[in-house]
Formats: sequence, structure tokens, C-alpha cells
Amino acid sequence: KFELHLKETEFRFNHRHLDLYKTLLKLLRDDPL
Repeated sequence: KFELHLKETEFRFNHRHLDLYKTLLKLLRDDPL
């Protein structure tokens, strides 16, 4: 069970990281440096 939980947490973390990356890209596109 623990391994499954670890994978799930890892997946969520990676997914959140992707969302953050997309958000940053969007911000940069909307407001170029």
C-alpha cells in the first residue's frame, strides 16, 4: 500500500509542477520581460 501511495504522491507532485510550468509560460507570454 505504501508504494502505491508514494506513486500517487509523486504523480500529483509532477502534475502540479506541470501546471505551475504552464502558468509561468502563460504569464511570460502575457507579460514579456
